[in-house]
Amino acid sequence: HNLTDSQFKNVDDMLPIIESNSVQRELHRHDYDLYMGHRRLSILDISYAGHQPMSDLSKNIWIAYNGEIYNFKELRIELEKRGHRFKSNTDTEVVIYSYIEWGIECVNKFNGMFAFSLYDNHRKKFYLARDRYGIKPVYYHITDENTFIYASEIKSILEYKGYKSEIDKEALLEYFTFQNIFTNKTLHKDIQILEAGHYFEIDLLSKKIEKTQYWDFDFSEEETIKDEREYIEELDRLFNQAVKRQLVSDVPVGSYLSGGIDSGSIAAVASNYFRENDNYLKTFTVGFDLSSASGMELNFDERVKAEYMSYKFKTEHYEMVLKSGDMERCLNDFAYHLEEPRVGQSYPN
Repeated sequence: HNLTDSQFKNVDDMLPIIESNSVQRELHRHDYDLYMGHRRLSILDISYAGHQPMSDLSKNIWIAYNGEIYNFKELRIELEKRGHRFKSNTDTEVVIYSYIEWGIECVNKFNGMFAFSLYDNHRKKFYLARDRYGIKPVYYHITDENTFIYASEIKSILEYKGYKSEIDKEALLEYFTFQNIFTNKTLHKDIQILEAGHYFEIDLLSKKIEKTQYWDFDFSEEETIKDEREYIEELDRLFNQAVKRQLVSDVPVGSYLSGGIDSGSIAAVASNYFRENDNYLKTFTVGFDLSSASGMELNFDERVKAEYMSYKFKTEHYEMVLKSGDMERCLNDFAYHLEEPRVGQSYPN
């Protein structure tokens, strides 16, 4: 069902209200209850057609999805050749029809960052998947009553009335030992994170839950590149391809520009594609107040280098200065939004 609540009834008069007696009777007639909620950050097709949870035309496959599939345009062309028709210009819909065409093995075709939950009404199956590197997080909690709760943020699970928040002491020890949590534990007891390159498959009738690892690093491939020149050319090709794919957007695109080689290389390549369209890449730098700094700390501020790169690459550049009291003032909000100090998601911040 596609439902709304009374607060948002004005958005679409055709949607039934979830609080109504008829809808409540319908929702409780089944062998299981399944709820998907989504708050959208619109990047591709920012119209109503891109809103989620989204379904296929038959209303049997439903998805709530966070992320971006960089090769979605190539996949869409392939799916259209196979007879699928699309009503939006989103990568979300491409995920739906990729699943219809290839099943859950479609995750192997995605080049991107993603976490998605998908419901298959035909097979009465539910899937929860995460991208290869774990760029997009997804957390879950299984209650004593065999209820499965998942979210892209821990704070959403904390809203569940049946969950009592406790510190996971083993995870805390793990963090203090390694400055990271290497297992799927979090600092909240009984809330886990789905590992990178994994997906859950839940049979909603039998309640059977299976977790599958669909990808892992593999360094066993034979080398086909012979000399240094070929390495340089291949690296240049892959790097340009990776940056270009991430510029696909229906809203303005920006980049960090610290003054170092990492963000500088990205800005250099990205700005080329913007200049082709008589446009400017927006770049952002944070510098530091050096009035009380000395020694090595004088090198921490890279605004001069970043400004030179901005001039060189012709970007629309913005900078601000971070003072010592700024972090102290925002630390509570900062920790709230980062949620956990896991390396790869928030450690540098």
